Formats: sequence, C-alpha cells, structure tokens
Amino acid sequence: MKKTYLALSLAAATLFVTACGDDTKATAADSSTAAASTTTAAPASNTSEAVAGANAATISAQSPFEDKVSYSVGASVGTYIAAMQREQSEFIGTLDNDLVIKGFIDALGSNTSLNEEEITQTLMALDEKVRTAIEEKQKAAAQKNLDDGKKFLEENATKDGVKVTDSGLQYQIIEEGTGKTPTPNDVVRVKYKGTTIDGQVFDEQTDPIAFPLSSIIPGWTEGLQLMKEGGKAKLFIPADLAYGELGAGDLIKPNSTLVFDIELVEVLPPVDDAKQAPAATDAAAGADANADAAK
Repeated sequence: MKKTYLALSLAAATLFVTACGDDTKATAADSSTAAASTTTAAPASNTSEAVAGANAATISAQSPFEDKVSYSVGASVGTYIAAMQREQSEFIGTLDNDLVIKGFIDALGSNTSLNEEEITQTLMALDEKVRTAIEEKQKAAAQKNLDDGKKFLEENATKDGVKVTDSGLQYQIIEEGTGKTPTPNDVVRVKYKGTTIDGQVFDEQTDPIAFPLSSIIPGWTEGLQLMKEGGKAKLFIPADLAYGELGAGDLIKPNSTLVFDIELVEVLPPVDDAKQAPAATDAAAGADANADAAK
C-alpha cells in the first residue's frame, strides 16, 4: 500500500535519475545543463514556432547521438507526465496538454508566464492535494476492510464447528492431533495456506517450516496453542490479531481479516537464540516473507 507520490516538481530529478542512474548531484546538474544547452541551442522566438519546429523534426535509430539525446530528454519528460496522469488522474484531473507543452517550451526559452515562486507554490499545492486525496482514499478503504471483516466473522461464527475465543479469534478443528500442544516459547513446524476473506491466496507453505511461536502475529500465537501435533485447523483472524492498520504486502490490505489453514507438524523445544531454530521465520511465513510480518 505504499504508493509513491508523483509530483510535477520531481520531473527534472526523475529525468536525470533515469538518464544517469546514481550519479552525484553535481554530475546530475552538469548533465541537466548539457541537455538543456543541446535542446535550446537555437530557441524558438515563441511557442507556436517551437511547436511547428518540433512537428517538423525527425528522429530515428540512425540519427546522430546528439539528436537522440535531445529527443530522449523530451521523451523522458513526456513519459513522466503521461505516467502521472495515468496513475493520479482521479486526484489531479486532466492536464491541458497545450499548456503543458507551452510551459515546457517557455521554460526552455527562460520566458515562463508564471515566475519561479508561483510555479513552486502551485506544484507544492498540487503535491498536498494529491497526498491528502490518497490518504483519504486509503482511510476509506481501510474502514471498508474493517467493516467487511466484521460482517464475515459475524456470519462465520454461526457455522458448525467454529469456536470463538475471548480475544475474538475464531477457529475450527479440522483434524484433532494426538501429540504435544505448544507453549508460547516453543518453536513450531507447520504447513499452511493464508487467504483473504474473498479467497485470494497471499502465502502458502506446502513443506514444513519452523519458527518461534512468540515471534508471530497474535492470532497465530493464540491459535497454535489450541492445537496438538498432527492436528489440522482453520483460523479466522480479525485484523487486530493480524496485521492491523498497516497491512502487509500488496494483498493483505490495512484492517484485513485473514483465514489460515494450518497443519501443526511438530512442536520443538524453545531455543535461547532464535537463529538456532530450524528455518526460523515469522508467523505467516509468506505474509512475512512477502511483507515483513514478524513482530
């Protein structure tokens, strides 16, 4: 859920990072100057003349290197703006391409209709507008996930075999085990599959994997202690016992209720050093493997 904000004020940096990789600021500045001088060697006297000149210009793979540099600089800026419109049109609306082109050409000729302060303030206001809109959208989505999860759990609690603990965790024993029951300090070896309430699989371990029971999400720590070695169970974990408001990865959205099918293969004794635990990883190994789920 982490999405990078695209602000027009970053266009130049994006352009030259693309062209120069991890060069130093000084090098990037030098490259910017060089590109600008190539592009503006003979600036048009006005926007219409510049547009006409651009339309008349041709470029191909066989063109001189200097011409390809000039074209690539312009294409990079255009690609950036197109991506911004594609990804953030719901927040910024539709840009007027005629004014975008005019601003670009005016800037090349050092003759912009807005001064530097006005341009900076406008772009800062745009960035804040986009940031606020994205945050509001994410907040609404998180609330919907929470509401959907509560509805799912309310209906699920009425199904045969489903039990509810004081914490709100729901579980269903599919196959009763006959071995040991883990304690919070034990290491467990398990097979499992994790899904969202709409059935999307976000992680699956078909081969046994081990991790300390104390290092995982609360729903797992509690749920595994309700099982015995050799047993199989299904856990229905509320958001506050899973990844909460942060979510994990692309599939586990903020405030997601999760479902796990688990087979407790073996209970191993506690270890002083977590590194000694066989294949120690975190709770929903894939949730963590895919999204840093360990607490």
